[in-house]
Amino acid sequence: MSKEAALAQLDDSRSQNNVTGVDISGLDLTQCDISETSTEMLKGERVILRGGILDLAYFLDADFTAANLEGASCNQTAFFDCILYQVISPNADFSYAKLSASSCNESNFSSCEFDYANLWASTFVGSNLSDATMSYVEAADACFDDANLTNADLSNGNFTGTVFRKTNLTDADLSHGNFTDCDFTGASLTGVCWDGAILKNARFDAGTQPNK
Repeated sequence: MSKEAALAQLDDSRSQNNVTGVDISGLDLTQCDISETSTEMLKGERVILRGGILDLAYFLDADFTAANLEGASCNQTAFFDCILYQVISPNADFSYAKLSASSCNESNFSSCEFDYANLWASTFVGSNLSDATMSYVEAADACFDDANLTNADLSNGNFTGTVFRKTNLTDADLSHGNFTDCDFTGASLTGVCWDGAILKNARFDAGTQPNK
């Protein structure tokens, strides 16, 4: 699909909810504005949306494998049951986004903003979220196994039932967050701020005791 045809379909989706079959795979949509679009089963493998505007867009069952979202604005964007595998998106803004039940594995989310986002049941296995801000997120039942959360801000978030197995949380801020029933086995916890964190039934390696 050509860039012009794809953008025309996306524009139509602003007035027709859940337009199906839009294919932007491999297109260079750098700094394009696709805000408030509404699509289902969008194909976005390897699309370049560097610096793009996706605010308030709605994506259901979209595939953004290996997409480039570096510096993109995804404020209040909805990604439901989407694939964001090996996505490159440092410095992107996902504030207030609904990134639920999505696969975000092996991706680069370094220095991204996720404040107040809903990450319920999404997976970030092996992803880089170093220096990301994730305060006040709703991230129950998410998975950050083997992820890099060095110096990330997870303060005041709800991470009930989330797994952090073998996660690098060095110097991360987990203050005042709810980590009930979380699994931190194998995680690197040097320098973590636990002030006011709820750790009821959380699991740690034998002999490891968080310094609260």
